Amino acid sequence: MAAFAPVDRALSKAVEDLHDYLWTGAKHDEAALLGRLEEAAGRLDRHVRAGGSIADSVRPLVKSFDRRAVGADLFTFLEIVSHLAGAVEVRTKDPKDATRRASETVVSNSIHLASAAGRFEIVEMFESGKSDFMTFQDRLADLLTRRGVVQARELQRAANAAYDSHAIWSAGWSKDVQQIVAVAAIGNAAHHASLLADALRSIGRYRDPPYGSLASAVRRILDRIGPQG
Repeated sequence: MAAFAPVDRALSKAVEDLHDYLWTGAKHDEAALLGRLEEAAGRLDRHVRAGGSIADSVRPLVKSFDRRAVGADLFTFLEIVSHLAGAVEVRTKDPKDATRRASETVVSNSIHLASAAGRFEIVEMFESGKSDFMTFQDRLADLLTRRGVVQARELQRAANAAYDSHAIWSAGWSKDVQQIVAVAAIGNAAHHASLLADALRSIGRYRDPPYGSLASAVRRILDRIGPQG
């Protein structure tokens, strides 16, 4: 089995470049970027033994890529699987970083949900510091509830729990407590990801691929936690 670090670096850089290509005006060779994303997603799929649930979700999107139609969904799917896989990988050696990656998962998911629901202004308020994460989540949950998302409050609970695991991190905790908090953060971020597809379906923004295989991909990643030694 190949080491995870080079797989993680390649996918993280490709996903970062996709973000900048989609939303900051960065110039990238689109074909080359999509090739990097497909290759890195395939490497992650093999590393976590996802059985194609990652690679097969990404391939159709990059083969018929339309940045306006599928760019945000491709980015969100890859953010989830890359961050969760990374968090699982480092949970024992660097549990604080595992909570960071879990936190970034729910932040990214929440931004995608707010944007998909047509209320990007609540994202801008959060990103500019005019509101904190809890307020952002309150506004998002209210919005999603009005749009018929039955699990809106559970999304909010999971997001806040994952985010707080990193926000309140203490170096003074024992090693055992740190690892418990890391695993809890990963679980909450995974739970949030598992609710994402139904939320998008409720607001009319569901797409398969990639979301049809998201739960399977997340479960395969969580399988790697295994017994705690």
